[in-house]
Amino acid sequence: MFARIPSPSALRTFEAPARLGSFKAAAKELSVTPTAVSHQIRTLEEHLEIPLFVRRTRAVALTESGQRLSEAVHQAFQQITMALEDVSTTETVLTVSTTPAFAALWLVPRLSRFEERYPQLRFQLVASTAPTDLERDRVVDVSVRYGTGPYPSLRAHALADETFGAYATPDYIRRLERWEDAELVETAWQQPGFEDVSWDAWLTASGLPRPTKLRSRHFDQEHYVVQAGLASQGLVLASSLLVGDLVGRGWLEPYRPETRIAGRRYTALSLPSRASSRKVSQFLEWLEEEAAGDASVGRRPTRRCS
Repeated sequence: MFARIPSPSALRTFEAPARLGSFKAAAKELSVTPTAVSHQIRTLEEHLEIPLFVRRTRAVALTESGQRLSEAVHQAFQQITMALEDVSTTETVLTVSTTPAFAALWLVPRLSRFEERYPQLRFQLVASTAPTDLERDRVVDVSVRYGTGPYPSLRAHALADETFGAYATPDYIRRLERWEDAELVETAWQQPGFEDVSWDAWLTASGLPRPTKLRSRHFDQEHYVVQAGLASQGLVLASSLLVGDLVGRGWLEPYRPETRIAGRRYTALSLPSRASSRKVSQFLEWLEEEAAGDASVGRRPTRRCS
């Protein structure tokens, strides 16, 4: 039945450049030389009697037959990996990638509850503003990203639609006699499409007059903005989702809480072949429970900028 199937070693060697688009990158991942990869791919092509790659100067591309084989091999290896994880009695590592702000302000404060529920899993966190390519970075199991997508070829689990509001320490709000005297702190968004998440939008929604001399500060990361708020350096425009824990502890409180502007959506992403694995399923279930239990989730703006 399986007489024509090449060796697992040959298929493993084929899968790497098919996914990475380069014999050199595949050789690095497999800890062999590019020549060894090229030789084994050539042997596989001769065995199957079909070309699998189109060789180019600095990269390789799959032929139509190579693409079909790549999809089948990748899926097969994913299923084998999940099966091994399910039957293994050793500790399993769950690697999650997300933004630094979501990691520091939302995920890490809740992480002990996940570890208590699933002590057999060892959690590994990768925080970066750059989106993770789950097809290329095989170490990452789940990526939690912020935005509107789309996310082709990935299984997407919507977690929360957030809103933005004004926050400060209770002491700062008590000392603030006039709105015009406030120092306004916000995120200088690096990604396009976030122009409507700004103090200008919040002011339009609130109906408050724009100060004649606007005092403002900008940081390129959301968690720096929140830290400025915790240090009583001003009013911060922050995600109601990300500051929910800090508000619950009494460290921050909303200023004019009736005024909110729409933010974006946090989505948990995984490869379809990994989404049904035990560790990913457990994490996604826990993540959805935590998001659903957050008092700030699902609240829409009471007033919105036009």
